[in-house]
Amino acid sequence: MKALKCKWDLVSVHWTDAFDGDNGWTDIKEYKPFPRTVVTVGWLWPDCLEGHVTLVTSYFPDEIENMKTVGMPTHIPNGMVISQTVLKQASVFLPEAQVKELQVEQMLAAFSQRNQPSLEILQNVASHPSHLRE
Repeated sequence: MKALKCKWDLVSVHWTDAFDGDNGWTDIKEYKPFPRTVVTVGWLWPDCLEGHVTLVTSYFPDEIENMKTVGMPTHIPNGMVISQTVLKQASVFLPEAQVKELQVEQMLAAFSQRNQPSLEILQNVASHPSHLRE
């Protein structure tokens, strides 16, 4: 087993939520609004949405090196954040076979990206068939 940790910080964010008053007609002399404070815990997705703190509740451990998929993003406007605390996150343990498979996939993806044939080369190959042998 290999221990891995997400590169994104695990945080607790305390924030003031937007809220509505009662439905229907409201007597302004009797109405007493009260703000609601919320606590949300998740992994901080850096630079996701300008002006917001974005947290996600889930990720795939085999994507730790190259995040591709996350679960349930929550976008909290910066002006509503009361406090943010970085929490200690537990390690994720993957079987060595899965880690090796992940490393091979990453190497193949990197090689493929570096060695993408240009559109011009692909068009030349497609438009100039090789001579057939008799």
